[in-house]
Amino acid sequence: MKKHKLLLFDQISRRMRGKLLWLGLILLVLAVVDLVRPFLGSTFYLLWLVVGLVALLWVYYAILLRRAGLFIAPNYLLLRAPLRDVKISYGRIATVTSTQMSQHFTLKELKARERSLVKPMFGATCTFVGLNSWPKALQNQRTLWFPRLLFGVRREGLLLVTPNWMTLNRDIEEARSKWHDARQQKNKKDGRSLAAKILEL
Repeated sequence: MKKHKLLLFDQISRRMRGKLLWLGLILLVLAVVDLVRPFLGSTFYLLWLVVGLVALLWVYYAILLRRAGLFIAPNYLLLRAPLRDVKISYGRIATVTSTQMSQHFTLKELKARERSLVKPMFGATCTFVGLNSWPKALQNQRTLWFPRLLFGVRREGLLLVTPNWMTLNRDIEEARSKWHDARQQKNKKDGRSLAAKILEL
């Protein structure tokens, strides 16, 4: 499978992992100092709990988030988030075009955190994969597992900002074309009537 890095996930990872690393180191130093010269009293364990929580968050943003991306397989696109994978059949894809995030969102309608996140890529050309319908896994829980900026709001589809949108478009179209050709060949080889195919089920 070919992997295409999604810059939205990459940007989130870069913004958070450095902050969490510094916060974790500061808290760890305080925890170690408390072991040598106690100053927290009976609440010392709370600091160690926070250190553990920050460490888990760092693993999420620095390691798990960087495994996210779009993978092109022979029969489907695989949209991977840190904790969730979704397969999108080529049969669901209506169009693959170039666009910009600014054509789907305005800066005014974005939250302050979202604006600062997408500003570096807001005017860049990206890929829009228009869908005939959402996979079941994305119908009602898109924003639970994925950033909402990954989805078009004026049309149903995926808004994919990658290092090279032309390569992504070409790879998707090639895989999609091969998938359609394979299905046509399969249908041609099976020359039985519809009734015969149904009886076999």
